[in-house]
Amino acid sequence: MRTVWHPSLLKLATDIPLRTRLVAYAVVLVGYLLYCYNFVVTDYVRPYLVGSLGFSVQQTAYISSAQNIGITLGAVVWAGFIARAGRRKAATAIAAAIGITAALQASSGSVAMWIGARGLLAAALGGYYVVATSLVIALFPTSVRGKMIALNSAMYPASNILVGALGGALGDAHWHLLLWLGALPLPLSLLLFAVVPDDNGYRAFDDVSDKPAAGSWREMLGPGFIWLTLGCVLLSGIDFNAYQLFFSFLTLYLRDMRGASAEVMGDTVAIVSTGSLIGSFVWAAASDRLGRRFPLVGYLLSAAAIVVFLRAPLSAGQLAWPGFVFGFGLACTSAWGAWFAEIFPLRLRPHGAALFHAGHVLALGAPLAAAYASRTLGLASAMMLASAVYIAGALLWWRLPETLERKRPLKPTAAPAR
Repeated sequence: MRTVWHPSLLKLATDIPLRTRLVAYAVVLVGYLLYCYNFVVTDYVRPYLVGSLGFSVQQTAYISSAQNIGITLGAVVWAGFIARAGRRKAATAIAAAIGITAALQASSGSVAMWIGARGLLAAALGGYYVVATSLVIALFPTSVRGKMIALNSAMYPASNILVGALGGALGDAHWHLLLWLGALPLPLSLLLFAVVPDDNGYRAFDDVSDKPAAGSWREMLGPGFIWLTLGCVLLSGIDFNAYQLFFSFLTLYLRDMRGASAEVMGDTVAIVSTGSLIGSFVWAAASDRLGRRFPLVGYLLSAAAIVVFLRAPLSAGQLAWPGFVFGFGLACTSAWGAWFAEIFPLRLRPHGAALFHAGHVLALGAPLAAAYASRTLGLASAMMLASAVYIAGALLWWRLPETLERKRPLKPTAAPAR
């Protein structure tokens, strides 16, 4: 357990040279890219798990379910570890755990081993978001945190681009290498320990002794806020479920139903993710200017793109373009970070922001449901269901309150009577 120092005895984070803090952030950002990489690589290699290792689609759904359970439990466990051990030690331990469990996954050859390895890896991944966000908040002021955390979030579509590019370059013969690359956080953990400032050596931003009373989950579930809380959780769950129905089966659809090559698969995934990368910044800017509900248009774009992707008479190579629109629209959820917090009073805003992750609870059965739908309806018809789910999400989004207060021009006041 780390030594507890009185805040007044510690130097401020601003006393740490800016260059030192930026180098720490840069290494954490590389780790965030690899964290996202380990999330998306399993979906990309799904057709190889089926074709090369002999797994069934149902069995790959069990692997995805293990991921959902692992990420939820891991976030809870690692949060406590971060509080006790400190951010530097936690970042090091979490990165090492990701690397070790990724190597265990890459070396697994049976369904049971894959389910276990994926669950352990997801549990390790569950802590990296928490520690990376905590480090940004500890080392940088409020004026730049949002931009830096947004750059963290951009690593998710960037990782999809990376997986797609690598998958196309490696081809069918070397798909296993994609999994082994997921173990890179292990050597990175040593670099994290070297560059992340020691928690005992400085006082983090906003670390003050007098803090206002905080809200509680009991209040979030009380009569005043329960419907807003459940609405946000349901909207987040809709997102995870729709994603599971369509994007998680994308490479399997391209390979098995459209006869796409590894190069076409890689290009399509990369272009879809390029759309998400661009869209994440576009929708975030639009939400600041036009309101937090305006980005729901992105869900409608994604719903339409799915229909075109699955029903239009396009070649496998041409599917990348509706895929780009799907990815661009899907990135509309970049507006949620601020919105979910703003819906609630100041004392409850941390709880509101956490509701995005609470949606994982509603997605625990999504992989199995998606696999069942693909088996009974056919893969394309099951993927088409995602379009209806996104439309339902847009309707729910519209029903939740707007929080952006637009500035209105001041009315001229009459001159005082003389």
